[in-house]
Parts: sequence; C-alpha cells; structure tokens
Amino acid sequence: MKMKFIFSLFLLTALIACKKGSNSRNPYDNWDNTNKGPVLSDKPIDPNSIEGLHKNIFKPTCSNSGCHDGNFEPDFRSVESSYNSIINRLSTNTDPNNPQYNLRVVPGAAAKSMLLHRLNVFIPGSQGVMPLTIDPGSDWEAKKNEYIQNISNWINAGAKDQFGNTANSIDFIPQIGGLIAFADGSSTPITRSGYNPLVVPSGTNTLKIWVAYTDDKTPVNQFFGTNINFSLNPNNYDTSKVQNMSLETNAFNSKGISGTNVDYWHSITVNIADIGSSGDVVWIRTQTSDKVNPKVFIPSSSTSFNFVKYFALRLN
Repeated sequence: MKMKFIFSLFLLTALIACKKGSNSRNPYDNWDNTNKGPVLSDKPIDPNSIEGLHKNIFKPTCSNSGCHDGNFEPDFRSVESSYNSIINRLSTNTDPNNPQYNLRVVPGAAAKSMLLHRLNVFIPGSQGVMPLTIDPGSDWEAKKNEYIQNISNWINAGAKDQFGNTANSIDFIPQIGGLIAFADGSSTPITRSGYNPLVVPSGTNTLKIWVAYTDDKTPVNQFFGTNINFSLNPNNYDTSKVQNMSLETNAFNSKGISGTNVDYWHSITVNIADIGSSGDVVWIRTQTSDKVNPKVFIPSSSTSFNFVKYFALRLN
C-alpha cells in the first residue's frame, strides 16, 4: 500500500512539472495538409548506362525464370550482380570459330566482348542466339537494334559502373574458375556431368582436390590464405575443421566451370574416411583473398544452388 502511494505521488509530481515547465507549442497545430509541394518526377535513366541496360534489357529480358536469374551467370538480378558478373569475366560458352571472344565484356572494346557476340551470332554447340526466350512484357523484339546499340555504346565508353567508375579503377573479388579431383593418385580427373557433384568412385581412399580461381588483376598464384572446408550440410560449416590448401609450383591446366580450360594452382589431398562415408554428399566451401579485397567465401551464402552443387562430392 505504501509503495502504491509513493508511485502515485511521483507520477502526479511529474505531470505537474511537465505542465508548468512546458512553454513549447506543437509545431503541427497549424499544419495544413492540403498545401503540398510539387511532385518531383523520376530522373531519366541514361539508356547507355549500366542502370539503363539493367532496367531496359537485363531485368525484363535476361533475368527471366530459369535463365540469368541467379541460376546461371551472368547474374542479371540486380545492377550490381549484372556488372560484377560480366566485366572481364570468362565466357561460359566459347565460339570455336572466334576464339578471340573469351571475356563477356572487355571495357572499351565492344567488338571483343562475348556479350554482344551472343546477341548477334549463333555459336555452334550452343542453344542459340541470346535471348533464348522472351517473356511477356519485354520489348526486346521491337527495340532489339536500339538495345544492342546501347550495350555497345556503354562498353565502348569504358563500361562504367552505377557510380561512374571505369573498370580500370575497380578491383573485383576473386571468382571460381573450376574444381576438379583425382582419385588415388590417378592422372585423369574424375569426369563431371554439368554442374552436378563429382561422383567419387567406390573404394577410393584418397582424393586430390584442385581449385582454380580467376581474378581481373591479381595473378592467382599470388593469392593468400586459401583454405577449404567440408560439410555434410551445405548451409553449415564447422570453422574448426578448416584446412589450408597448398599452392602448387606449377599450375594444372584443365576444364573449368565455364567449359574453357583454366589454370589450377591450389590443391589438397584428403582421406575419404575423414570427410564422409559411402552414400554421403560432401559439400565444399573455399576461402581466399587477392590481397586487395577482404577474404571471400566461394561459394558464398548468396551463390545459387545450381553453382553450389558444383562444389560437392558424391561418395559411392
């Protein structure tokens, strides 16, 4: 009872003090919500900029379901992912008749960029000229020539990002080049089907795993802190079980994730019994740094599952 009285007295005192000490007025007493300022119109987007290309082309035409929506590179879901997955990045498909097209976008050189080549030329062995399908709402067919010219203009102007920076002023994070493995000292890597996990032959005791990275500026053999982690859950890795990878004296050149040959510099040999048992799918995550950007996980938490499968082993 005494405590209730003290609390009530305190509250009454506070209210009186508030009333006596407050000389301010409510700034919204005379507010007239009928007087509104002018409505600002959206700033026009330059169709020859990366923002314009994403708004007019990449988003409505290329990032449709099952295509470049994060399942396949280039990743056209956002302006940032579009830019980062095409500038100086190795092409997924190559043209046997035009080997000079090996990068998706070569800043300043539209005539050397695979992005434009795929929009204009059928590459033998490919599914066709891009885009393969046109979603309702896309005006690609009506404005195809205009849009291709916009892409060409952007590339020839230096392929600037959304902040106006040229590619030469940016150092991109490392990207995966490929992952291969050799069973029990074999000289031939285990064959792979598409982006599916590597199937380790039954009875294999040891596995030598090689990882290839690519970078726009730093030679891969100068990377540091490259390690690997194995897990039976692709969403949960035990950081206490991270293992360092070795930098080989000479690179091993073999097929990479894009279908072209790349140099594999980093390797590790593991005992199968230490990473899983027969019937398990073992998921792999690597980490590395190009000495410019902070260390990156490959695959990362935002990597599409289609690519995450590429970093897996199926133990028979």
